[in-house]
Amino acid sequence: MEPSGTAARREPAAGEGHTGGPPGMSTDKPFRVGRFLLTEEEVRKRKAFLEIQPEDEERLRRIHPLISQHVSEIVEKFYDFLVSHEPTREMLAAPGLVDRLKQIQIQYFKELTAGRYDYDYFQNRLRVGLAHYRFGLSPEWYLGAYQKYLALVARLLQETIGQDRPEFVRTLASLTKVVFMDMSLAIDTYILSAQEQLSQKAAALEAANVELHRLDSAKRHLTGAIVHDLQNPLAGIIAFLQVLENRPQGLTDVERRSLGEALARCNDLSTLILDVLQMNRAEEGKLDLYMESIDLTEIGRAAVEAFALVAEQGGRHLAFVGSNGPVIVRTDQSLLRRLLYNLIRNALQHTPAGTRVEVDVRAGPPWTVRVADNGPGIPLEIQDRIFEPGALRSAGFQVESGLGLVFSKMAAGSLGINLRLVSEPGQGACFLLEQGSKEIGAESK
Repeated sequence: MEPSGTAARREPAAGEGHTGGPPGMSTDKPFRVGRFLLTEEEVRKRKAFLEIQPEDEERLRRIHPLISQHVSEIVEKFYDFLVSHEPTREMLAAPGLVDRLKQIQIQYFKELTAGRYDYDYFQNRLRVGLAHYRFGLSPEWYLGAYQKYLALVARLLQETIGQDRPEFVRTLASLTKVVFMDMSLAIDTYILSAQEQLSQKAAALEAANVELHRLDSAKRHLTGAIVHDLQNPLAGIIAFLQVLENRPQGLTDVERRSLGEALARCNDLSTLILDVLQMNRAEEGKLDLYMESIDLTEIGRAAVEAFALVAEQGGRHLAFVGSNGPVIVRTDQSLLRRLLYNLIRNALQHTPAGTRVEVDVRAGPPWTVRVADNGPGIPLEIQDRIFEPGALRSAGFQVESGLGLVFSKMAAGSLGINLRLVSEPGQGACFLLEQGSKEIGAESK
């Protein structure tokens, strides 16, 4: 850990560029950090901005023998300071690391006051920043280390040339300029390296995102093809079962119940296939809607009648409540009906015998359709993701496909209807459909 030439005179790492000409001169392959290119003009501008003049360089050359004489003492005090603080002590814990770094510090001090601040000097300082960045030394510790350096050198200068106050002040000012130049170059590499790393990660993320879109599109295409191809054989199975159900010889009670169960499962599978197809189309923006005026009251009553036998067989009570008069809205009747069927089926599947399930239609505004039960409710920990695939299964619920509520959310969004859950554990669950901004509105008669 050193605020100095840790990598002095080494070959640059891949991507850094290098110099190979005479000292202070750039070649056709100049030093580069990220998008930053070190040039002779950059060296000139930085020195000019910090007002590093020839007399500053001369002043530092005059104290160079003094610094060189006391450099070991300064370095020892500096590392005593570092190991007295826990964060820097932990960074220096590797066996032999401190001894190696002390030798590098000695070399740095010899360069710091040598009075030659050219292209090679700048290049070495940039390499220092790269080394610190890779080493994991954060800027706050780096800057704190430099402050300690200045304090140690200032004390030495005070003890040796302090009697000549003007010369002491001028020398310390010259040294401070060079130190600030070193710090600015090293900090630049922190910023430039971080930007380069972010740029690389952004490019990798973009590539991954493109690949993800490609795979997602391929998945939807394959899923669509599979479920589409399932429709014909399934339709043939349903037709064959219906023929058996109506054969002249009649059926035994056991055969009739088994056949009815098989037909019910086929109908469930047919509904699932249609759900998947429509979800795929919605994701691709290809879901066609047929908007017409319909009566929500009529749709709600019909849905209750459609599931009345299923509810009775499961020992649950299903009822229609709410508006007695028409509640006219403009929507896609087929998609809304299937959305409501999914919510009723979900309530009947996940509530015990003896539960009451209600379909409640209200004119509003805004109009609402509630599918509510007085069952055990939905656990709080999954309510925020109840409409995500696998949410019910992850909470221990027995589900056939796990797509019912996923489809319901997709269908509601496509229709411009708000769908949300209201549930207190132990006090039942309510799935609320509510008039949204896309839907034209409701009329009560």
